This record gives sequence, structure tokens and C-alpha cells, in this order.
Amino acid sequence: MQYHDGPLLVGHIKINLIFYGKFTPAQRAIVSDFVASLSSPPAQNEPSVATWWKTTGIYYEKAKSKKSTLSLGSQILDEDYSLGKSLKQKHIKQLASKGDQMYAINVVMTAADVLVEGFCMTCGTHGSSKSSAPINGKHHKYAYIWVGNSETQCPGQCAWPFHQPIYGPQNPPLVAPNQDVGMDGMVINLASLLAGTATNPFGKGFYQGEAGAPMEAASACPGVYGTGAYPGFPGNLLVDASTGASYNCHGSNGRKYLVPAIFDPTTSSCSTLIKIMASFFSQLLILISLFHVSLAARKLTELVQDQPNTLMQYHNGPLLSGKMPVNLIWYGKFTPSQRAIVSDFVTSLSSSSPQTQPSVGTWWKTTEKYYGLVKSKKLSSLSLALGNQILDENYSLGKSLTQKQIVQLASKGDQTNAINVVLTSADVTVDGFCMSRCGTHGSSKGNVQAKGKNYKFAYIWVGNSETQCPGQCAWPFHQPIYGPQSPPLVAPNQDVGMDGMVINLATLLAGTATNPFGNGYYQGPADAPLEAASACPGVYAKGAFPGYAGNLLVDSTTGASYNAYGANGRKYLVPALFDPVTSSCSTLV
Repeated sequence: MQYHDGPLLVGHIKINLIFYGKFTPAQRAIVSDFVASLSSPPAQNEPSVATWWKTTGIYYEKAKSKKSTLSLGSQILDEDYSLGKSLKQKHIKQLASKGDQMYAINVVMTAADVLVEGFCMTCGTHGSSKSSAPINGKHHKYAYIWVGNSETQCPGQCAWPFHQPIYGPQNPPLVAPNQDVGMDGMVINLASLLAGTATNPFGKGFYQGEAGAPMEAASACPGVYGTGAYPGFPGNLLVDASTGASYNCHGSNGRKYLVPAIFDPTTSSCSTLIKIMASFFSQLLILISLFHVSLAARKLTELVQDQPNTLMQYHNGPLLSGKMPVNLIWYGKFTPSQRAIVSDFVTSLSSSSPQTQPSVGTWWKTTEKYYGLVKSKKLSSLSLALGNQILDENYSLGKSLTQKQIVQLASKGDQTNAINVVLTSADVTVDGFCMSRCGTHGSSKGNVQAKGKNYKFAYIWVGNSETQCPGQCAWPFHQPIYGPQSPPLVAPNQDVGMDGMVINLATLLAGTATNPFGNGYYQGPADAPLEAASACPGVYAKGAFPGYAGNLLVDSTTGASYNAYGANGRKYLVPALFDPVTSSCSTLV
């Protein structure tokens, strides 16, 4: 997290809340109590919102700046939608100007039925504007924030983990601590933006990445709310014994909230409240044990969810091994050049194929570490080769497929000692595509008996997302659907859809090899596992962070980004693989 020598917010700052649209008094109280909690006295239950906010003080110390104190200011209601129900960013500024224009953060909160330009691509924004009239003889800058209620528009993006995510691991949503998914989601986003506003109010404070799409104090730790967090799992949270609601801090008026981790610039790590309070709890438990109050100790541990093993765990099932063909089943219209992009990639997986380094073959060798950890002398690593290519250009099952039909198509390939890959063209919709996944892998029993019994075969499905959801399934070669909006990279094979398919195929091949039948290597729940590559989402090279793929190689002629060479002079982008020996994401460059 770099300091760019600009001012931070200092002094006593009022947070004015501008509610635009219909909010009930109970909904407004959720937010106003949260803001009041930022400066609550130490008597507040721990871990607290106030303790969380103190983490921002580290930034002020690094900048050698005076600190700020926040307090609840005015609340302004605009229940009649004075600017209509479809707002642009200029309207947000106009609404923000209704609050104080000096020593203030004016927060515009839009109701669930209000559309805002860019909403759902971002869950909120912060910025600054000049006062409309001189104050004490000159114009001052003031900070503002906008947060939208995503309850009916995009809760899977902006209210996670209190709603099923739009894609990625589909773990059950958590219970919202204030019993309002939309408002509890708004609190998370407001908290994140307040931390960014305090430490980077005018675009020249603390951030990493590009100034136009900065990662700030809280946004640098996306999806992290407690210790043990990983993609799809927010971390070990406190759980209300009465309501089952998940939270990580206490607030004013008996409130409970979920607030994001804040990036600690002194340790270069994401700091969570549960971690901060670990020493507090351990001291409390010692005192409890001294007084032999075992019941209190039991209740305390019940409030914390069990921490899953965040390392890649082996579940004692078989891995794919030996020499195995990868059969490609092309469903729909693909040009010969598109098919060649994928077939050359599969050919590249074999280390016997001569390749410039860093290569696809070298990348695939990382999977061998999983085999080395299995205590079986008979198990050899998996060697892949290009098998048959089957074309179904006439859409034999139509243009809208179920998962059952994917298995049906996969069965057209060899049903023993093979991986059958179904690739669907851009005009084919598949059940769950774009909603929660860019592809899948699994296994099925073969129809043909071999040596007197039916064997299972492994299959993969990957869809071409070019026209359906490239922001989800072809990033970083397309603008992401939400999050930091950095410019997309140039695809190495000049085909965003196909280069995106290669990334997803690579991810699923690694998962298929090391967890082919659901009881191999994975972390998290079995029905939403994080596997060899999916455990390192968005990481393609060293220096990666959310919204930035890492320090990639760039073709001097085409400007394309890549990290691996392949057969026939190809260049590819392949995902990082989780290294089970070092418990870290391993990249080629």
C-alpha cells in the first residue's frame, strides 16, 4: 500500500447521511447506529466497530499526519425521489452537496428501487467535490460516498455473504445480523468506503494499483471478514446464539455488524477483528479457567464457527494417473483457428513437446507435487496428450443445455482412461453458465463395459463466454463485471472468448487431475471445493492483487499479455496453481 503524499482526512469530521428514496426508520437506524459506533467509548462490547476503525490510525502514523475523529452528523431524507429513480454520477454529487461542505463526509444512500449509473459493476463509490459557495473566503473540498441498496438488483455481488454469490463457490448465505440483507450489505460497503475515504480522500493518499481503479485500505482485502477466509468463505465469524446471524463486531444500541478486513500497511496483510481480539479472548479464557467457570468457556467457543483447514487437504480418493488422452468434443460453431487454439494448448501440456520457457508443460508439472504427497508407490503422475476431436456443429441437443446433456455429450469420447472435454460455442446457453460458473468438471459411469465392469470417466465442460459473460469468464481479457475497472489485457491468441476458455480449461484440468471423483485434493466443502487452480483465483503472476492479474509477459509486437509458451509458437495465460508443499499460489512468472 503506497502513500502518494496527498492529504488524509483530519480533525473532527461529521458523517451526514442523505437517504434517497424509501427507507423505513428501522433501516435508517441500522446505518446511523453503525456510524455512531465508529467513535463509541471503550465500554462497548468487544470486538467493536470502534476497535475496527482504529486500524485506520496506522495509515495516519505512516503519513505522519494528524488523525480524524468521526461522529454522526445530520440525516437528510429525500423520500420523494426529487431527481427520479434513475441517477447518474453527477446526480450523486448533487445529492451529496446537500450535506455540510467542510469537515464532513456526505453519504448518499439510495433505496432498493433506485438505479444508479454503474451500480452492480460497483457497489458504491467515494470521491470529493468543491463546495458550491466560498466558506471563510475560499472554496473547500469535501468528501462524499455513495452506497446503493442491492437487495433487489444485485445482492449476489453487493450483499455477499448474506446472499448467494453471483458466481464462484455456492456456499449457503449467512444470516444477516440486523435481519435485513440489503441494509447489512450496505453497511459492509459503507465501512469499506469510509476506510478508503479517510485514507485516500482526494485520490493522492494511500492506495495500490492505478489511480483510476485503486485498491484502498479495505478494498485491498475483498471477501475477508475473519481469520481463515478464502474465496467463497468469509472467515471464522461470531454467531449469535439466538438468531444464528454471523457478525464480527458489536456496535451502539446492542447492534451487531459485519465489517471488512483492513489492509495493515505495517505488516502488509489483511487485519481482521477476530484476529485482533485473539489475545483478548485468550486472556479471558485463562481468567475463566482460574475461576473454574467451564460453562462460560463453552459458550464462548460456541460463538465462533469451526475453522476449516485452509490448506489443500487430501481426502484419500484416487487421482488420475498414467498416460491419458484429452478428447475434445466441440458443440456448436467453432472456426478451425478457434479449435487450434485449444488443441495446441492440450498438446502443450506434454513436457515432451519442445517449448520455450516458461512453458505450459512446466506449468503442468506443478500438479506432480500433489502426487508426491500421496503415500502410494503405485501412483504415477498424469501425462496428458491430445486425443480425438469430435465435432457437433448442428447442435444435436439444441442451443440450451442442461448438465445432464453435458454428460451425454461427454460420453461421446472414450469412457476409460480419458478426459472428455465438452466445449460449447458462444451461442449455446448451459444451465448455470455465467450465474455461478464458467465451466465444470465431474465424472460419470461409462456405458461400455471393460474387463467385466463399468468404469468411471472424467469429463470437463467449458463454455465460450464471449457474448454471454466475458466480464466473469474471460477476465483479464475483458472488463470485469464488477470490482476495479482496470483496462482489459490483449488476448495472446487475439480471441477473447477462446483465450478465456483456455484459462478455464486449464483450471479445470488441474482440478480434474487432482480431484477427479470428489474425494481427492480440495479445501472447503465437498460440494463447492477449491481445487489446485481455483484456490488461487485471479492470480496469474507475481504481484497480483484483486483487479490486477500480476506482472505478466507482454508481446512486443501485439501487446498481448501471457505467462506461458505453448506448441506451434503459441502464447497462453494460465492460472496460478496452489503448491501443496509451500501452501502458496505458484506462478510461472
